[in-house]
Amino acid sequence: MSRWNISDIFFIGEGGRVRILDLKPGEVNIFTGASGTGKSTLIKAIDYCLGSSKCELAAHVKRHSLAVGVKWVLGEAQMITGRLIPPVGKGTSTRMFVSNGRNLPIPNAVDQFEGATTLDAGKSYIERAFGIGGVPDVSDDKTSRKWRPTVRHATAYMFVPKDVIYNETALLHGLDQADEALAIIETMPYFLGVVTEDNVLQERRLRDLRRKLEREERQLRTRLAAGSDYKKHAVRLLLDAHRSGLCDLPPDEASESELQGALVRVKRLKPSAATNPNESELANLYAQRRSLLSDIEKARRKSRATRSALQEMIGFEGAVRRQYDKLKIAEHLQVVGQACPICETPSERGIAISEAIRHSMDIVRSESVAVENVRPRLVEHEDSLQLELARLNLTLKDVDERLKTWIRQSDEVKRLDSLAQYQAHLLGKVSQFLEMNPTTPPPGPDLNVLREQIQGLEGLVDSGAKQVLLSRAERKVSRFLSEAFAQLPTGGVCVGAELEFSSKPPDVAIIEAHSQAVLRLPDAGSDENYLAIHIALSFALQKYLGEIDAPVPAFLAFDQISRPYYPQRGEDESTIGENEEVLAMRRHLDFLFNETAAQKSLQVLLIEHAFFGDDQRYVAATRKRWHKLSEDALIPFDWPRRSDSQ
Repeated sequence: MSRWNISDIFFIGEGGRVRILDLKPGEVNIFTGASGTGKSTLIKAIDYCLGSSKCELAAHVKRHSLAVGVKWVLGEAQMITGRLIPPVGKGTSTRMFVSNGRNLPIPNAVDQFEGATTLDAGKSYIERAFGIGGVPDVSDDKTSRKWRPTVRHATAYMFVPKDVIYNETALLHGLDQADEALAIIETMPYFLGVVTEDNVLQERRLRDLRRKLEREERQLRTRLAAGSDYKKHAVRLLLDAHRSGLCDLPPDEASESELQGALVRVKRLKPSAATNPNESELANLYAQRRSLLSDIEKARRKSRATRSALQEMIGFEGAVRRQYDKLKIAEHLQVVGQACPICETPSERGIAISEAIRHSMDIVRSESVAVENVRPRLVEHEDSLQLELARLNLTLKDVDERLKTWIRQSDEVKRLDSLAQYQAHLLGKVSQFLEMNPTTPPPGPDLNVLREQIQGLEGLVDSGAKQVLLSRAERKVSRFLSEAFAQLPTGGVCVGAELEFSSKPPDVAIIEAHSQAVLRLPDAGSDENYLAIHIALSFALQKYLGEIDAPVPAFLAFDQISRPYYPQRGEDESTIGENEEVLAMRRHLDFLFNETAAQKSLQVLLIEHAFFGDDQRYVAATRKRWHKLSEDALIPFDWPRRSDSQ
């Protein structure tokens, strides 16, 4: 269903000029050339035609090309995807061209492109062709759109550009980019065949709801403990108004809506002469505060005494248990007769001693039972004391707030000429508060609704089954990975090592051959080892994806695997001689050709500096060779410059 290959990559220039690069499906396709010939642009061109939001083509390509396209093939089915190339200095193109059918001709000009559409619609078209998803994206939920598997996530399993192939931390294309990495990780179980698109969205939605529930519960606890800012300021204003004779004292249990209604009524009043705040209220508040502090101290003393009694009870219980253990020997004593069992002399001493021990055990046992009976009552008493302390502290906090309000009002009254001026000033504060808060703060979300949604999603998401299937997929990929890794040249700790792949987060553990030590990717220590790991992983993933018929094209693109051995060479490598570097590179080439032939329909694009003229497979697989003497490049040097280019 999804094992698409590429048959052509083409660029359209001014005046009907077209550069067509032919690729053979199911084979290795090599493009070699010197630096500056544009060969590395091929991967970026394919990526751009798969809906990339950025156009990262080289400046020379942007100045001399108008559009780029890729022709995909799957049996007799064909699909052409194309994009306009923005001039240098411009961002990107939001237009896309996607068409499918049979025997599709490659356009010679921009106006010959078929299937003009938007970027998002074009990507959706490609996804349907590749088999990605299958659930129509009709939701307005941004989370669903963000975490839905897309063709952009599939490129992680297709491209191995030069910024990844030797990377010490990023295993796959896109994992080194913060804006893409998380989505690639989240959708990996989908591409590994572990979950469906619905499962991906459900799991993401479940995690979001759980985080939202935790956040709302924290905010609710904060509001319950400290009270909302709206309620606190409203109560202060109403207390001021009450002491000025403008309204009654608001009840302690008044809701925010009731407080708002009281403030609206105060706002409608007019300032009038009245007496200053009653001095007796301040005395009453201080008396109430002293009484509360006394009650709090009494409760604390009782609590300390209760905790001390509980602590002593623990010690007493331990002593009783030790005494009881010592006296348990009496359980092993047989009934003693009237005579000594040895000399048969009449004696009642043994009976008396045995009875004394049993009597002591009964006493100790009764004391232990008494302790067990009293302890729950003490614990319950301590809990009630703690609740009483909490209630008294809340009442004390309310009294302190009333004292602060009274003192503040008294200070303000002293600054104003009369109580009428103070009332006018207060009414202005009430009006300003209501204008800044036209409605009461909206209540938080219904937590019961959140809990019901979470419970419903938990019934749909079988985390246990998913983990079993994911572990199974990781084991298969790890087996393919170790088999491939054993065929590639390595050094140091990687010689003879096995590799273990894990998907979340994507990582590879190196199991050292002799010590069985588990090493991480940065421990590999050399470009040669990093190269071998990335190549082996790319082929292992493609092999697994092919087995499960995953919605990822059977296509791999590598950019310059020869760099660790001779990074800047571009001549015929057959003239160098069979040194260690050349032999290592030949092992890589053997692996590429053999593994590509072994995996059904797999197509490999290899971009290289090196050219091995003595390797007939390499020569036959080379589609273009742009060396310095050829005076040719990806975009021919004689193509005219665009009229709109800088």
